[in-house]
Amino acid sequence: MPLLSGAAFRWLTALAALAALSVIVKAAVAVPFASGSPRPADESFAGTGSTVELQERRVWTFDAGSGVQVCIDNLFSGARLNGCEQVGPREFRVVVAPEREPINPSPWYAFRLRSSKPCEVTLRLAIATAKARPRAWASRDGRRWAMAPDSQWTGEPGARECTIKVSIVPDPIFIASNQMIGIEELDAWSTRVAMESGVPVQQIGRSTGGRPILAFTLNPTAPPDHVVVIGRQHPPEVSGSVGLMKFIERLQQSDAALADFGKRFRITVIPLVNPDGVHEGQWRCTLGGVDANRDWHDFSQPETRAVRDAILALQREPGSRIHLLLDLHATDRDVLYTPAPGSAVEPAGFVEAWLAGVQARFPREQLESTATHNVDQWTFKRWAAEVIKAPGITIEFGSLTPNERIAAKSRVFAEVMAEVLGAQVARRSPPAPRVPGRGDVVKPPVGVP
Repeated sequence: MPLLSGAAFRWLTALAALAALSVIVKAAVAVPFASGSPRPADESFAGTGSTVELQERRVWTFDAGSGVQVCIDNLFSGARLNGCEQVGPREFRVVVAPEREPINPSPWYAFRLRSSKPCEVTLRLAIATAKARPRAWASRDGRRWAMAPDSQWTGEPGARECTIKVSIVPDPIFIASNQMIGIEELDAWSTRVAMESGVPVQQIGRSTGGRPILAFTLNPTAPPDHVVVIGRQHPPEVSGSVGLMKFIERLQQSDAALADFGKRFRITVIPLVNPDGVHEGQWRCTLGGVDANRDWHDFSQPETRAVRDAILALQREPGSRIHLLLDLHATDRDVLYTPAPGSAVEPAGFVEAWLAGVQARFPREQLESTATHNVDQWTFKRWAAEVIKAPGITIEFGSLTPNERIAAKSRVFAEVMAEVLGAQVARRSPPAPRVPGRGDVVKPPVGVP
């Protein structure tokens, strides 16, 4: 059965008619190597951790017989395709390997197909260090995705090779191991949310490859009582980005449940810690070959240093208090990782009250959480507890948890957080406007000569 036959294929064909050609062309253009841009994609980059083997960016063109040419490429941000060969008239073996080994087995792949005439092809997907059979998602524009059901695969879970059949046409189709939310989408989301909230998006640093790391702060006129939210330390963990966006969008609202919270707390958001890894479709690491969420002691990477410095700058503000730090990820299920037992964090009762409040909102589902996960590793949540002395919590969403479910949970996480912090943190008045002192340069209002 072809991967996109039936309703899924017809649905994506309709999406193709709606998608602007400029979007497809834009997605196909490789990022140029210029000042501040990433290194050429066919180079290896020797970082502090190890040498990262980057894929070669190219188009593979094959003669499929009967006047049909098939093209397979990885010329877009987020792609991961290390090799491709023809093994039959309309059968191709595509190879995906991680950026380094050993590595956490979180296989990521993404590539694009097109043919000169409509045809069906067989793809033999060979993935190194596979733990489970990967999924296949398809899209005509790189933004709207449909997942193929299990019935359209052959191959056992954990096998190094599996087979899928794909119906392709002259218009391009993207195939990926997960729906893709990349640099362009996250930067556009940050800009939109910041503009709606009347705050600027700021660059807090640059990655190893020269890409900007962006942040913004909601409620900047509130007292300096801070919540920090970060995401995408690990490139493939798209569900974490979905959760982060829905969490922040809920906090952006000013209804009765959140109006008081918005007046009392500032929320600093860093949606994309590892832009190089996302661009290269890496499984785990920064361009320097380091797992960012194990670098919160050595700070060997510019990405973790940038986030650390931004948070410490918040802490140095007069009267500042950081009450909570959240890190959004994805794994095989929904689970929360909380501060290690005995952590001396303030507010001391937040974690227990927050978990109890969330559980009460989902009475039919047992909320999974643990305080003993990776306690010997220097993760972001450990650094938050030991250095900032505030609760650091890792929120993991299942990579196959439906987006609607992630959105529902994220909204509840935000609402209960606002309720609990509002009850536990002493109310303070907003900071008084700063009075310019001697030596300050005072700019006249706009329109005043």
